[in-house]
Amino acid sequence: MVDIQFGSEDFALVRAPIDRKTGKSYESCTYALYPGMSLAQSEPELVVLLYDSLLQQKPDTAMFLYKGYGSDPLLNRKYQQRLLTRWRGLGKPAVIVATPEDRKFFRGSLGEIPTVSLYDLLIEHSVSGGCNRELYRLSEPEEYGFEPALKELADMMGVVLCDDLHAPFLTSSMDVRNAMKKNGFEAVHILELIYGMGRSNQHLAHAHSENHDHDQAPTLRDTVMNEEERAACDDLFDASARKQNLQDLHNSLLSFFWGE
Repeated sequence: MVDIQFGSEDFALVRAPIDRKTGKSYESCTYALYPGMSLAQSEPELVVLLYDSLLQQKPDTAMFLYKGYGSDPLLNRKYQQRLLTRWRGLGKPAVIVATPEDRKFFRGSLGEIPTVSLYDLLIEHSVSGGCNRELYRLSEPEEYGFEPALKELADMMGVVLCDDLHAPFLTSSMDVRNAMKKNGFEAVHILELIYGMGRSNQHLAHAHSENHDHDQAPTLRDTVMNEEERAACDDLFDASARKQNLQDLHNSLLSFFWGE
């Protein structure tokens, strides 16, 4: 994923939620949602819906919209140190991770921070949606490890996972979804099924190569894309669109949850 340099970190948002009983922010949080940059830059509405849903179940869940890593090792160390400082300021909550990339990042680079799978929490509280179609092909990036809760969530929504060539891909990785769409395949992030497809069905123009024959079913794909195909996710949104999505998300979160 192409990095967006925050500069003064205008789009970072690390905050405890408002306690509805006292009208003040929680002094210490049990959980903190870390939506990650790929989800925030691609589908900001999903982050808002997800956070609202989590607050209904866990009212002291903090928002942890923060850039944690990139391609530069020196910057990574700075990001991680700042991230640790901000995490401690929230009372050392368990961090809720939504993507396999972020799960690997926290468990590999920030072992001090406990993590919990978003999808395990959704199952625990019976939060699921309805599928637009019945058949999907599961596609997860193997290098980050498989998210076992996806199969259970899919079953809760009435999704049948299969190898049907005509079935769209289902994934918990927004980078995989974007790369699949860029390469001309139907692909859906599981949060789109749970919280509604919304803008994701309207604002993306699928890019197709000239030799892609859409009268035939695409060739069955491996779960691991090659590097060229994976890089295509960067082209689905240009830098301006990613920046605007982050701005929209930042403003929406402040407005909806903190009244600013």
